[in-house]
Amino acid sequence: MNRNNGLSVLPFFVAATAMVGASLAGCRTEPWKEAAANLPDTVKVVTLYGPASYFEYKDTVMGYDYEMMEELAQEHGFAVDWVVAGSLEDAIGMVNGDSALILATDVPSTEEYKKQVILCGPKNTVEHVLVQPPGDTVLVDVNQLAGRTVYVEKGSKSQAELERINKRLGGTIGIRPVDPDSLATEDMLAAVAHGDIRLAIVDSKTARLNRTYYPDMNITLALTEPELAQWAVAKHNKGLAMLLDRWMRDSLPLQRQDEILQKYFETLKNQPVEGAGYDRKFANGYASPYDDIYKQHTSSSNWDWRLLAAQGYAESRFNPKAKSWAGATGVMQIMPKTARDFGLKKSEMTDPSRSIETAVKILKHYENLMVPYVEDPIERQKFVIASYNAGPGHVLDAIRLAEKYGYNPQVWDDNVEKTMLMKMNKKYYRDPVVRHGYSRGRETVDYVDRIWNYYGDVIEKIPV
Repeated sequence: MNRNNGLSVLPFFVAATAMVGASLAGCRTEPWKEAAANLPDTVKVVTLYGPASYFEYKDTVMGYDYEMMEELAQEHGFAVDWVVAGSLEDAIGMVNGDSALILATDVPSTEEYKKQVILCGPKNTVEHVLVQPPGDTVLVDVNQLAGRTVYVEKGSKSQAELERINKRLGGTIGIRPVDPDSLATEDMLAAVAHGDIRLAIVDSKTARLNRTYYPDMNITLALTEPELAQWAVAKHNKGLAMLLDRWMRDSLPLQRQDEILQKYFETLKNQPVEGAGYDRKFANGYASPYDDIYKQHTSSSNWDWRLLAAQGYAESRFNPKAKSWAGATGVMQIMPKTARDFGLKKSEMTDPSRSIETAVKILKHYENLMVPYVEDPIERQKFVIASYNAGPGHVLDAIRLAEKYGYNPQVWDDNVEKTMLMKMNKKYYRDPVVRHGYSRGRETVDYVDRIWNYYGDVIEKIPV
């Protein structure tokens, strides 16, 4: 009897044990859920300055990695405390030392980096490509590089890849390393676009970004296999890595990634505004369609209304509905954040009078910022206009670089304009005196030149 009872209890015991085990397993939280539940209210994220990853433009922070991280933050309800490291190695050290939780910039998927961190989150691929002008003589095969002259940034990974190809082709490629101190990569690619240089090699990310400025450039010939790159977290943060990977598998982040990639790597920049234009012969006696408005809003300032009109021409060709790739809107192309800061409502951004009135306020604000740095009020106007284009932080950086490298920090032409160009070079935008990182200095220098050229035409033909 007892023996039978003992046998009959065994199945019950096994079943009960299984139920308890299942219950305990159900209580265990999956690592990614635990990581999501334990996210702090503010997450420190480290990144690197760069022309696509993270940069400041017209007082607004922008960049592919910046926007993707802000998407993640919004979905999971935390704020981001951004910190910019001086190098990828420094950034990896920060996540491994727990002084930052996430590294939001491209970390190549190499054995070296995979030993140090967990790669996770948004995926991108990078390869090295041949950049060439359009035409019937476009090269379509790597072997066609034999006997050609190819330009490449000195000391870059692209140069190392080109030298490997050259070795395979028997040393028949004429490699021309370009010192970025003398010619920035952006200017090297501009030279290709204009036909001054025939061939150059850069990474595909740089090529795609610059093709948005020079859409006729051909970048179709890949010279290397694609290399995967992702964000990263410390090795001990496996749950967080799983969270980032799961997030990127959802449809909305993938859709936003496509939209953000298109914004930075596909949308054309510096294109003529459709339907806009003005007769620069000034035969009708007007500098712009809004001369009276420019006169009205500059009457209480020391700015020549004709200079402001020249700026309006450079910004939008006087098109009140113009909108840039970055979101700048209206006759004076004011960014949404700047509009909010200066009291311009979203509904007013296409109103010519309100746009011009706000632009005058912005210029006065920037002029006050520049007074301690540039004594001459006429010379100062170039610094102010440069600030309107790039943001005053970048101009102050250029002033500090001028002081450090022997240029006159109070003169724009041939002095601070040169150090503004230096801010396209990694060596200089990571210089200790620089506080605002990368800036497309060529755009700012050309912007100031365009305005002064138009202004020179105006003052010859239109009286004050």
